[in-house]
Amino acid sequence: MKLFFIRTALLLFSALLPNAAIADEITDKLLLRARQAVNNGDAEEALERYQTLVKLYPTGEPASEAWWQIARICEHLEEPQPAFDALQKLITGFPGHFERAHAGQMQLVTRMIQEEDRRARLTTQEKKKKPDETMRDTISAMLQTIYKNGPQSDVGARAHHTLALFLERNGELAAAHAMHEDFIEEHPNHELADDSACQMAYIRYKEWKTMRGEAPRHRQTAQDALNWFLSRYPQSERAALAYTCLKEMLIAETRELESIARFYESQGKQDAARIYREQLAKKLEALQPKSAE
Repeated sequence: MKLFFIRTALLLFSALLPNAAIADEITDKLLLRARQAVNNGDAEEALERYQTLVKLYPTGEPASEAWWQIARICEHLEEPQPAFDALQKLITGFPGHFERAHAGQMQLVTRMIQEEDRRARLTTQEKKKKPDETMRDTISAMLQTIYKNGPQSDVGARAHHTLALFLERNGELAAAHAMHEDFIEEHPNHELADDSACQMAYIRYKEWKTMRGEAPRHRQTAQDALNWFLSRYPQSERAALAYTCLKEMLIAETRELESIARFYESQGKQDAARIYREQLAKKLEALQPKSAE
């Protein structure tokens, strides 16, 4: 009697288990119909089929194929967030697809930034001042996710650097400076490290420019940052920009010294004027092109 109950229980339990053959048949039909919809140009129907497949059978190679197709179709339909989320499913649920999906996320966001730049140019031409803040927030969040998915990978490092540039371009200078600084600390030997160092200095330079050159403290901070960049990365392709910025600040400083010297001269304070004239002479000498030896 006991054996009878055990066998009965096993039969009932096995009846509740999904039939593998039926599952494979359903999966094959969903994939076939989805592929047919793609071939027929019906992206929405294909998307619905693939979404049904991953809902019914969330694991296995058919599911990974479906997520790839969902990402591709969503991007085609200009729905970047669902496309990005589909790639995230591949990253978190299908280890064998991590690198390709991770790179796919970065490529998607790069295209989004390019489109955002294009829209910004059109907005400027049409004299519309209101930016698409929602899209900017979306791009920032995506870049942060890419970085968190693989902070020590090359893709993660590039997402980190791109986010810093994106924040800077949108006027978030303090946050951008912090991101560039973090990038150099975490990836000191990366090929973009010199670019981040230059951008940190350039942010200080832009802050000085915002003060219209009337802030010696900001000027000194910018000069120190530019000189630090040049000393650490003397062979950088960005060195020419740094030298140009330093020269502009030096010219502004000579004008300031000239103005102060003239003021003291007008007040009959020749000793004070002479001190500033001497400083001015040194600055002017620094501006002279150096002859080749």
